[in-house]
Amino acid sequence: MAGNGRKLASAALLGALVFASPVKAQDGAASFAQDLTNCAGAVAAHAGIDVLAYPRGASGEWADVLGGIIEAMNREEGVQGMTGRYAASAARAYWAEQPREAREAAANTCRARFGRG
Repeated sequence: MAGNGRKLASAALLGALVFASPVKAQDGAASFAQDLTNCAGAVAAHAGIDVLAYPRGASGEWADVLGGIIEAMNREEGVQGMTGRYAASAARAYWAEQPREAREAAANTCRARFGRG
């Protein structure tokens, strides 16, 4: 029983040290990756494009914008390939629930920032 008490005390001490350590700022690269996936989702929701199946069935200026954002995602660590596409799909679901004006504003901001169209 004494061994369990020491393990419990050690675990409590370790937990206290973890929670007492200073909070670090988010990595800027991670933030950029989040911006890219959020923008891919906003553009996909605004244009009605399935980001997981892109480019299949996509055409027009917004398809080109989404293509530019996906190309940037594929160069960004952590969101290459399907990892980024799944994150963008989740962002698309969020943007699909927002008012049309908000989606359009976000898509236009993303086009200006990341798009090629």
